Amino acid sequence: MKSTKRRHTPYTKLKALLDERGVSQKEVATLLGKSPSALNQNLNGTGGDFSLSEVRLICREYGISADEFFLHPEVSKKKQDSA
Repeated sequence: MKSTKRRHTPYTKLKALLDERGVSQKEVATLLGKSPSALNQNLNGTGGDFSLSEVRLICREYGISADEFFLHPEVSKKKQDSA
């Protein structure tokens, strides 16, 4: 079994949101001006991380919070509300 070397934690919450909304990785890659392959590596943690300007673009386009999807994706909204 091949082990994947990750540079950062995968963005599983963002990937789930995009899937839920029917947004393809190709659409997001186009928004960011990069290849779908490069975006996939960002999302899966095997490539570089997103730049601040990329995070801003994604948040603005999809109406999401950088805190929730990029900085603290492991903390669910339910956990935040009960804190």
